[in-house]
Amino acid sequence: MHRKRDALGESDIKEMINKRELAVTAAENLKALTRRNDIAVKFTKRKDYDVDFCIAQQTMPCLVGNIITHANYGNMLLRFMEIGKTTGRPVLLLANYIMPSLARNLANEGIGCLDVAGNCDIKLPEFFIHITGQKKQKPKEKQRKTFSSAAIKLIFYFLLNPKNVEKTYRAIADETGFSLGTIKNVFSEMMNHHFITPNKGKRVLIDKEKLLEEWQVAYNSTLKPKLFLRRLKFARQGDRKEWQTFNLPQGCVWAGESGAFLTDGYLQPAILTIYAEKDSSALIRTSKFIPADDGDILVYEKFWSGNRTENIAPQILIYVDLMGTADSRCIEAAKKLLSKQIRRH
Repeated sequence: MHRKRDALGESDIKEMINKRELAVTAAENLKALTRRNDIAVKFTKRKDYDVDFCIAQQTMPCLVGNIITHANYGNMLLRFMEIGKTTGRPVLLLANYIMPSLARNLANEGIGCLDVAGNCDIKLPEFFIHITGQKKQKPKEKQRKTFSSAAIKLIFYFLLNPKNVEKTYRAIADETGFSLGTIKNVFSEMMNHHFITPNKGKRVLIDKEKLLEEWQVAYNSTLKPKLFLRRLKFARQGDRKEWQTFNLPQGCVWAGESGAFLTDGYLQPAILTIYAEKDSSALIRTSKFIPADDGDILVYEKFWSGNRTENIAPQILIYVDLMGTADSRCIEAAKKLLSKQIRRH
């Protein structure tokens, strides 16, 4: 039996309560700092945001998070894009901790922000509240056991083809190189978190979009930094303008902004991303690339086997690379890629 998307499990209810408690605490701290008594939190039954945050006669749809980093900023921004379309009201991001650079990004996007200590940048039609300097220790971010480095790699294999979850442990081990024990543990965790369910004697992947959202955050915050190899640049400056005409060595693929451009031509890349097998030596041997600390070509270790499209990484990985940039132009491109390409499969 499949789990309904709108059904609330025990973990969902706990998360909802934690978000409401965080919002109430932040509202009380902001009231004390501003000496206003017209600040309050109202709970909502809407599913596209968490609470209504009220100041004077203004009510803002509010998303609530724990720690806002480059890894999860893209998910938040995509949600705000949808909220803005449906409500037409000023919006607010409330969190335990927001990286200062991302708080500036939010302001540039016209999104208010507030942390639990009371630091904020809130623009409303009739007034503006800006508070800095309130100290609060950055909380530790809990990492699900499902998303260890090995699990992130294995879940990518399932996201590429959901029918892979139906295969035997032995078949999965042969195709991915993971041990039977690792595969068993990942399946167990995914079932506990309702991403896999048994159906007529088979395992079925469910709630793929939610899994992709959580996998994106885990990949960008946990695995991707470990995969980074080095920065490169083109040996000849003129080659940078013609980068898309160059065929990468075998085992190397374009991803990120460059992969997105090759997919649909929408995004002109400021940074080029390449995934390479083992190391970057094959790239350097072409004489096209040279190491450079300030290079605009980022090279990462390729962590999956096989690739259906020559020279281009799987679209799911391109999407995830874009979402981890905290750049609104890349996140807009990721949104287009998700709707036009990924959801069709």
